[in-house]
Amino acid sequence: MSDLVILPLTIVSVSFLLTLFFTIAARKILLRHAMLDLPNERSSHTAPVPRGGGWALLIVLVPGMLLAGAVDRDLARYGWIIAGTLLLALISWLDDKKGVSAMKRLSFHILAACIGSFAFADGATLFQGMLPFWLDRALMIIGWAWFMNLYNFMDGIDGITGTETIAIATGVCAVMTATGINDPFIANLTLLLTGACLGFLTLNWYPAKIFLGDVGSVPLGFLSGFLLLALATEGYLIPALILPLYYLADSGITLAKRAWRREKIWQAHRQHFYQVGAQSLGRHDKVVFRILAADILLIAAALIAINYRVFGLALGMLTVAILLWKLHKKPHEISAP
Repeated sequence: MSDLVILPLTIVSVSFLLTLFFTIAARKILLRHAMLDLPNERSSHTAPVPRGGGWALLIVLVPGMLLAGAVDRDLARYGWIIAGTLLLALISWLDDKKGVSAMKRLSFHILAACIGSFAFADGATLFQGMLPFWLDRALMIIGWAWFMNLYNFMDGIDGITGTETIAIATGVCAVMTATGINDPFIANLTLLLTGACLGFLTLNWYPAKIFLGDVGSVPLGFLSGFLLLALATEGYLIPALILPLYYLADSGITLAKRAWRREKIWQAHRQHFYQVGAQSLGRHDKVVFRILAADILLIAAALIAINYRVFGLALGMLTVAILLWKLHKKPHEISAP
């Protein structure tokens, strides 16, 4: 077996095993300190579950990025992403423990995106020079901060965030391979994220024994957003939009509906399509399997969009539209499995 296969498998395997170990340890510590997510009328779970398991992933991801940076001799670039990740972890942990105002959270998310933007090559743009650099970079930062928030909003049922992160990382890796992009930094990050999320999903799959908490979902949104932005700055904006299209659609449509009804859009709720699906289907894993199936089609659509943008985007939009329709069915409309 060639080194091109052995090294990626080793990175994923080590990341998986270490995260599994630290997730088990984190669960014991969180239980000991009664750091629990208590169910309420907006929750999708019915029993207290330890919250804050995101630390188990960060303990693996941050040293993993440092090691990769040392090997690649690119510590400065990794350093910006690590700094943004740790900043988000700290403010998110405070939010998990005692709550932080929405404005303060957003301020830190924008600051982290500003810090992370230094990891891109000088002059890298999303729209390939079609906009002034300052405007392109401002849109990147705002979009990145928004993506972190929607990632957090979408983390409402067992296994959904880990599964989505793996799908995005795999999709980015697939597009890079298909287009011949050679970026060890991005490649290593996709492998680290895949292994870490697989390790965490072992205890986070339905019924979950531990939750990520904001300390996990927000940094994962930051890192996944970075992968997608990196793909866009290489000239593949459409594939980068297709890969997270379900998350973008579910969060965007739900937010618009709540804003139209003049509800407080920053407050927790149970109106997302995946939450309605979980109530209708009765099990979180049935919803996540449907999302995973759609994500696989979205990866295929992103690969098609490399050469056929309109067709790839149309396929992605059709895939998401069908998924949203399926998830929004009422219980009596769902046939027995």
